Amino acid sequence: MNHAIADILKARIIDLDFVDKIAGLVAPTYMNIPDKDGNMVEKCFPISCTTTVQDCKEGLYNDLCPDSKYKTVIYFEDRGVSYDRREGKFIYYKSNLRLVCWINIALIESDACTDGTDCSMSAELIKEIICAMPSHPTNISPFVSVYPVITSQEIRSNSIFSQYTYNEKQVQYLMYPYDYFALNIETSFAVCQNCT
Repeated sequence: MNHAIADILKARIIDLDFVDKIAGLVAPTYMNIPDKDGNMVEKCFPISCTTTVQDCKEGLYNDLCPDSKYKTVIYFEDRGVSYDRREGKFIYYKSNLRLVCWINIALIESDACTDGTDCSMSAELIKEIICAMPSHPTNISPFVSVYPVITSQEIRSNSIFSQYTYNEKQVQYLMYPYDYFALNIETSFAVCQNCT
């Protein structure tokens, strides 16, 4: 179910002007990648659940890794779905997702921020994401009463990416002048049982 919820949330933010690389739900995926000496090394990447095996063989496993050519990279990580309650023919659930956003300050921030004097873009992007979410429960097929709420922001630390094994070039994009944040999103929704 979280795959569908992530796609619903993705559709709400995909048109924001700072978004140039976005995926719905990702899964940490392990792949054998040759290192600089040609030895195969197991690495873990955030890979969109819609990516095919063939896509990965052709290099798409790098698609959601930090890269200086992107303004932002956004994706959703699965934090599980839990049963909430039953009311008549409706069964209510709570979806938990983590939105991860990596930011290339040089491409999207003001000139003032590139010299370190006025950097508040992360807060602005978080505000825009919050404002893009539905402000009241809405019906979005196949669910009823979909209502996402950003419940918290994780501590800004490169531990946000700790489950992945980036190479040296990618790791440098986790230091200033690059930025990132993660938002925890709880989405209440219902499914209708025996509805025609």
